[in-house]
Amino acid sequence: MDSIQNASLSVPSGRVAFIGENTRVFYDDLNQMVKHNAEALDRLRGATAVINGRARLELALLLFLLDGVAKRILFLPQDIEQAQRKEFFRLANVNFDVLINDGCIEVKEITPYQAGDVSAVVQTEWVIPTSGTTSTPKLVSHTFASLTRTAKKDIELGCNFVWGLVFDVYRFSGLQVLLQSLLSGSTLIVPEAESSMEEVVNLLCQHNCNTLSATPSFWRKMLMTKESKSIKFKNITLGGEIADSNILNALKSRYPEAGIRHIYASTEAGVGFSVNDGIAGFPCTYLDEDINGIKLKVDDRGILWLKPNTREQKYVNGAPMFDEDGFINTGDLVELKEERVYFLGRESGAINVGGNKVQPEEVERTILDSGLVSAAYVYAISNPMMGSLVCANIVAVEKGVKATELKKQVTIFCRERLENFKVPALLKMVEELEITNSGKLKR
Repeated sequence: MDSIQNASLSVPSGRVAFIGENTRVFYDDLNQMVKHNAEALDRLRGATAVINGRARLELALLLFLLDGVAKRILFLPQDIEQAQRKEFFRLANVNFDVLINDGCIEVKEITPYQAGDVSAVVQTEWVIPTSGTTSTPKLVSHTFASLTRTAKKDIELGCNFVWGLVFDVYRFSGLQVLLQSLLSGSTLIVPEAESSMEEVVNLLCQHNCNTLSATPSFWRKMLMTKESKSIKFKNITLGGEIADSNILNALKSRYPEAGIRHIYASTEAGVGFSVNDGIAGFPCTYLDEDINGIKLKVDDRGILWLKPNTREQKYVNGAPMFDEDGFINTGDLVELKEERVYFLGRESGAINVGGNKVQPEEVERTILDSGLVSAAYVYAISNPMMGSLVCANIVAVEKGVKATELKKQVTIFCRERLENFKVPALLKMVEELEITNSGKLKR
C-alpha cells in the first residue's frame, strides 16, 4: 500500500527534504524519525489523529510520520472557530491530539482508544477543511491516491527541483506542494506563516528556489519586492484564485525563462486541470473533451461542474458531493466568450446592488487593468436604498501619488468599462492588502 514513508525509501539518503529558517532535514533524517518514534506510532496505529494549528515545518514532519499509520488525520488551521473545532472533532471521531518537538512525537488522548490488530500499513484518510472563504468550512476526506493522482514521482528528476511552500499546508493547495516535493524526492523550502514577504523571498533566494506554486494575490505582492528579481524560477504555478491577464503577463515579463501555468483545483474535486498557454481562462475545447480523465460542463446558471476521475473523496458529514452523473458543483461562475471560458468569481460571493449582482473579482480585474493599481480588494457595504454598494481598497503602483488623484483616475477608468452599478461608490487607498495563510486575498 502506498504511503509517503514507503516512497521516501527510494530517495538517496543524503538528499535534503526540508529547509527552514534555521533547519535542514535530510531524507535519511525522516526515515530515522520513524524508527525513533516507533512506540508512539504503534499507539497511533489505526487511530484518528488531529493536528492543531502547528508550524508549517512541524506539520510536514507529522504528516510524513502519520501517513500509513493513523486511520485518519484531521487538519485544523488556526482560523477555525472554537465551536466549529468541537464539531469537527465530533464528526471525525478524534482519538489523539498530536504534535512533535525536536523530532519526538507527543500524544494527548482525546477519547479512549486501544490499538487493535491492524495491518502494518494503514490507508490513511486525510480530512481537510474547505477554505470557507464565502461559506461555512466543510470537512472533506481524501485518500493518498486521490491526493497524489497528478503528482510526478520521478526520483531521478526530482533532484533538479527546489520547491517553495507559501500556501497554508493545512489546506489542499499546501498539501499538493508538500506531497509533490516528497514523492519526487525534491527539496522543499518552508517559510513559516508569520514570516514577512521580504523574509519569505530572502529565504527562497538564499536556497535557490526554482519552482513555486502560489496564489495570484501572493505573486502580486511578491513582485513588488526588489528581492524577487533575483530568483531564477524554472516553473511557476498559479492557483487558488482567478489568474487574470495582468498577473500572467507580469510574471512572463519578470521571469521570461520560466514555464508558467495556472491550475484549477478545489478541496472537493482535487486537482482539476491546468492551463499553460499564458492566457486567462481556459479553451472552450476543454468542455468537449477529457482532460487527463477530467470532464467539465457549464450549467444554465453559468456554474462550472467538474467530474474527477476518482470518487474516493467525500464529505465527512455524509452530505452528497457528486450529482447522479458523477459531477461536482464547483460554485464558480464562468463566462464563455470568443472560444474561451473565463472565471467570474464565486456564485456565493456576489454583491447585490439594487437587485443587480456584481462579482467582486470582475471589478478587481477592471481596476487592475488601469495600470494605476498593483492590488485591489472589492467588497460590499450596506445601504438602506440599494441593499449594498460596491467599495474597493486599492494599492497604488506609484508611491507618493495623492489619494484624491488616484481615486479620481480609477473611477473614470471604471466608468468607461463597467455598468454604473458595478463602479465602486467608495475607493480607499491603502499601503497593502492582507492575504491569508493560504495566500488568498482576505475577504
